[in-house]
Amino acid sequence: MSRKNRKKLIREIERKRNSKVIAYVTSDRPDLSALIAGDVVSLIHEHILALKEEERAKLDLFIYSRGGQSDVPWSIVSMFREFSQKGSFSVLIPYRAHSAATVIALGADEIVMTKKAELGPIDITMSNGPYNPTEKDSNQRLPISVEDVTGYFSLLEKVGCERPDEKMKGFELLTNHVHPLALGTVSRLLEETKLVALRLLSTRADPFSEEENHEIMRRISSEVYSHNHAISRTEAVKYLGLKQVKSAEEIDIADELWVLYEEYKELFQFEDPFKPEEYLISNKLEEYTWTDLNLACVESLKRFDICKKSMRVKRLRQVPPTINLNLTNLNLPAINIPNLPPNVSQEQINAIVQQVVSGVIQQSLNDAAQVAVQQLIKSLPQVGFEHFAFNTGWKKEE
Repeated sequence: MSRKNRKKLIREIERKRNSKVIAYVTSDRPDLSALIAGDVVSLIHEHILALKEEERAKLDLFIYSRGGQSDVPWSIVSMFREFSQKGSFSVLIPYRAHSAATVIALGADEIVMTKKAELGPIDITMSNGPYNPTEKDSNQRLPISVEDVTGYFSLLEKVGCERPDEKMKGFELLTNHVHPLALGTVSRLLEETKLVALRLLSTRADPFSEEENHEIMRRISSEVYSHNHAISRTEAVKYLGLKQVKSAEEIDIADELWVLYEEYKELFQFEDPFKPEEYLISNKLEEYTWTDLNLACVESLKRFDICKKSMRVKRLRQVPPTINLNLTNLNLPAINIPNLPPNVSQEQINAIVQQVVSGVIQQSLNDAAQVAVQQLIKSLPQVGFEHFAFNTGWKKEE
């Protein structure tokens, strides 16, 4: 999992391909995933600038990601093309390059895939927009998938709703459950993604015909009906028509690509689900804070940048509206001392005792009360968990 091991693998890939490699990985660790986002563009730019000008002629992007923002692929691919020589930008895929990562690959002059490598449909799922429907009895936003929306209208046609008024009635029924602005956003994002992908296909040094580009786009955006469908390199060539796909075995870098992926798998703990709630329960804790959770990274021989965050998770209890403990009025019994001097009264003695006793035991009583309240809260019914993320950002490491 060391930086030293990864650098050795990157160096070997560069030697075999006579190129410079920049790796971009986003976590898909269960319950701790990250997406391709715009903040990575400037970081990749800095990695390119760290190379000598003559080293930028042939650039390879090693990528592992489940997808992300639809407008980022254009920025990434355009940047690589500005620095590399014409026809010398390639994408290396060891395993998963889905959704937005697939769009990035479409813009490459060469897509190098291992036997296990996967592309994915470039459909859109809007996870938490302001107009998304909410789950019953909660405020959690439900995702809206473009496949579900288009599948609904395809079903209308199959059951005989062909006239415009019948389709409009079907649309009205759908808007009773999904806000029309949310449907409009899904449609807009899909069209934006398709447009970006078409433009990226046309930027290749040896571009396909316009007809071929549109056919590729139709198949990868409309004919694959599952967002989770994995498109192998054989399917990418024979079904999608991506003739720029190359076998990693033919280039003799399959082993290096896979071992480098496994290094990142260990770094991000891809196969170890992040279950903070289970940790609290099994360790009988009310709250716990995790620091430096890995989300994404950009790596080359010259530098290593990693995005991390911290997270505090605590149990939520059904606490009564108010819990009042009044420990300020300590009523001590009167102390009677016989044969007091004439100038000392019994009231003065009681006042002194009250003052001394209050000062000595008040703090102890407060501490005990605090412990009692905490124990009381722990015994109350649990109603969920609260998650609070903080210190999220990129850091340069060596």
